[in-house]
Amino acid sequence: MSHLILHELPELRQPILLAAFAGWPDAGEVASGAVHFLRRALRARKFAEIDPQPFYDFTRTRPTSRMVGPGLRELVWPSCDFTCCQGDGERDLVLFLAQEPQLQWQTFIGAVLELAEQVGVQLLVALGGTYDSVAHTRPPVITGSASESVLRRRLQRLGVGFSDYEGPTSIHSALLQAARERHLSALSLWGHAPHYVTNVPNPKVSYGLLATAGQLLGFTWDLVDLQRAGEALAEQVDQALEEKPELKEYVRRLEGPAEPEPPGEQPSREGAGPELPAPEAVVRDLEDFLRQLRQDDEPDE
Repeated sequence: MSHLILHELPELRQPILLAAFAGWPDAGEVASGAVHFLRRALRARKFAEIDPQPFYDFTRTRPTSRMVGPGLRELVWPSCDFTCCQGDGERDLVLFLAQEPQLQWQTFIGAVLELAEQVGVQLLVALGGTYDSVAHTRPPVITGSASESVLRRRLQRLGVGFSDYEGPTSIHSALLQAARERHLSALSLWGHAPHYVTNVPNPKVSYGLLATAGQLLGFTWDLVDLQRAGEALAEQVDQALEEKPELKEYVRRLEGPAEPEPPGEQPSREGAGPELPAPEAVVRDLEDFLRQLRQDDEPDE
């Protein structure tokens, strides 16, 4: 039984599929935010979806209700939507956005790849986000993986590193493996968000993710609005750090030394002052400050 719902079969030119999954593999909403941005900016139109019923535990990923009239509500189920738009040159773009499913990953992936086959997708790119010990003042760190050596070389030329992580994984790994088994070229790109800026979308890392993807795929996207949103968040974090000197020092250390230490030499701890707070305390303190900052910025009713 196919769980793919096809509303139309668009004629696409050598399409590339960009996929993002909200939830665990979407730190700072950097992947879902990137696809949301492209859907709006490129005026992508929906042409297919996956039935969410078999793939989600609705006590964890709950449907929502909204008012559509006096005393009348509408139920909105989690969406797993495919949209498409015209790309640059001779290639078009398919965008897929869904919450990472809790159930039946292989069946879900089968529906994604069934759609990819029907519209003639040439390359699958899965976007993800992870929290890391990186500074918000530095350019976003992007890592990746690829199913083919030629794609790995292309990533290397763009300065994309390869993670050596092993452990509990996301649907991205299963998706890339299934694509490889079907002889579909596939890769993943991961944006690394500062671990001390949580519970808030991070458009700066979304910008870095799309800038890298655009270079890799040969697409020219206008990312100015996304870049400005990232700068605004960075300014908020900077403002928070001015009020918290111990956190500012913590971030300075994440930035690394202005000049590399000579080989074999270690910085002296003598006179270094008190130990910095634990990372958990840093995150909690900064979260509280940013939350208060957002509340102060909200207009009075």
